[in-house]
Amino acid sequence: MHVLSTAGHVDHGKSSLILALTGTDPDRWKEEKERGLTIDLGFAHLKLPSGKELSLVDVPGHIRFIKNMLAGIGAIDGTIFVVAANELWKPQSEEHLRILDLLGTRSGIIALTKADLVDEEWLELARLDVQDHVAGTFLESAPIVEVDSISGRGLDELIAKMEDLLASTPTAADLRRPRLWIDRVFSSKGSGTVVTGTLTGGNIRINQDLAIFHSSGKSWNVLVSNLTKGFVEAIGDLSSKVKVRGMQSHGTRLEIADPGRRLALNLLGISSEEVSRGDVLIDSSQWCATSTFDADIKVLADLGHGVSKKGAYAIYVGSGDFPAKIGVTGKGELEPGETGTIRVHLSSLVPLCAGDRFILRELGRRETVAGGVVSNVNPRSPLKRLAAEDLAIQIIEERGYVESQLLYKMTGEVIPPNISEGYIISESLRAKIERDLKEKALSAGELGFEISELDEIARSVLEVHPDLHVDSARVRSSKFRQIKDALSEHPYLKNLENSLFKPPPPDEVDRQELRELVRRGLVIECDGIYYSPVALAKAKEAVWKLARENERGFTVAQLRDELDTSRKYLLALVGYLDSHGITRRSGDFRKPGPVLAREFKGR
Repeated sequence: MHVLSTAGHVDHGKSSLILALTGTDPDRWKEEKERGLTIDLGFAHLKLPSGKELSLVDVPGHIRFIKNMLAGIGAIDGTIFVVAANELWKPQSEEHLRILDLLGTRSGIIALTKADLVDEEWLELARLDVQDHVAGTFLESAPIVEVDSISGRGLDELIAKMEDLLASTPTAADLRRPRLWIDRVFSSKGSGTVVTGTLTGGNIRINQDLAIFHSSGKSWNVLVSNLTKGFVEAIGDLSSKVKVRGMQSHGTRLEIADPGRRLALNLLGISSEEVSRGDVLIDSSQWCATSTFDADIKVLADLGHGVSKKGAYAIYVGSGDFPAKIGVTGKGELEPGETGTIRVHLSSLVPLCAGDRFILRELGRRETVAGGVVSNVNPRSPLKRLAAEDLAIQIIEERGYVESQLLYKMTGEVIPPNISEGYIISESLRAKIERDLKEKALSAGELGFEISELDEIARSVLEVHPDLHVDSARVRSSKFRQIKDALSEHPYLKNLENSLFKPPPPDEVDRQELRELVRRGLVIECDGIYYSPVALAKAKEAVWKLARENERGFTVAQLRDELDTSRKYLLALVGYLDSHGITRRSGDFRKPGPVLAREFKGR
């Protein structure tokens, strides 16, 4: 399925041509019919002789309704550019052509309408006039077909040219990332809320769970002033969850819709009053939303002034229009015909992606000034011009690391993670972290350092670091692999063994070394007093001996005498024995606890 729009000056016969081709009057409103003037978007469907189907979007031509025109051409494959033979080229002919060119439209047909109202000589002059105006644009080589909607003149030739155009125009790409900018919403009796738009990016199925992101700011208060961030990665909470109850394309019910189709969707979970043109139907897990983005723009060559941060602007993207402030890289102003980079600040959040095209209009002068392409939806560094093909690399380098799913949301590009936990890390940051880890491990010496000191990214780099290893939650350089043997010969251990139950304090022992000695079980800590494991073993023997000699149990004083120690040391030791199930207190007496009973069972 392809989508073509009309374009051209007011009253040049766009709607009449659609009616003659399809039998459908695209003017839906009573006011349009009374005034003979297209005010809003109209839609029709045409099945060509080849069997190919075509959606047609009719846009208003009057300057007062340029906003509506822009809402209808965000996802078209080409245009039927209409010029009335009796009136020739007009101001809105020029503006529509500029807009289409700026949006990257690359194919079209020129319909020279009302051909029966002029003679052949005038028709030839009209043809030459149109050729002069489209020279240097995407319509320069477009066929010009003389038509008359009333008599039917040239309609067959126009349809044949449509066949040729579609044959050379690729269908919309399926990126498995559907997005439908809503251009119309209404309530249908018996069905509920219905929205329409052109589907891009991926398929939609019946009963699929999707979301409406209220980017228009008219149906939902998603204004930046009410948010703490100008970029939101997870937008589910800012969206309305909906289910696709029914789906039609030009009256035909569908179970699944491919990208490129004009669709009418019956949605469950939302009322028509909650949705407006400019809102977006998406899978919220696949998109982020931003109020600030960088873009490459091209200023119109025949503009009478430059483009700078001064002035009030609006960005037209998809079916929406958004008030904007801009900043310009370099000298601060772009001259007519010049290309450059701008940073755009919106007053609402919009689900954009790198590659999205938009129109920039200046509101004060009410004129189109430039067209642009979104490059970075969440810029972190100062504004600068970048090569488009380097965008993903730039984002990774700018941030140091980025979650691959977030990069996909921002750019639409799938890049597999190169470290654990789904992250992509820049090679420069990886090299720096590797150097820092190696230096940190060497500085920590034989004991190394706690892995808990590292953040998630550093831990991921550590996993594949060739010169480091993790042992019992400590990171050590491979230079110190014999740390356990080195600690087992620590002089403090000898001191503890020489005075088992009146142990010396570790005043001369390095704090890190002491923690590691305790962690490895080479030293037993009992409420700030340190014992040798040999002392613990002998204390167990003493407890078992006293219990066998005293049926009621033994007292602390008896254990003190048995171990030949003082109350100071004994209380800390008894506390350890009680807490580890080696002894069990019963009043003033103690007996062997369950741990000791199992260990000494059978003795």
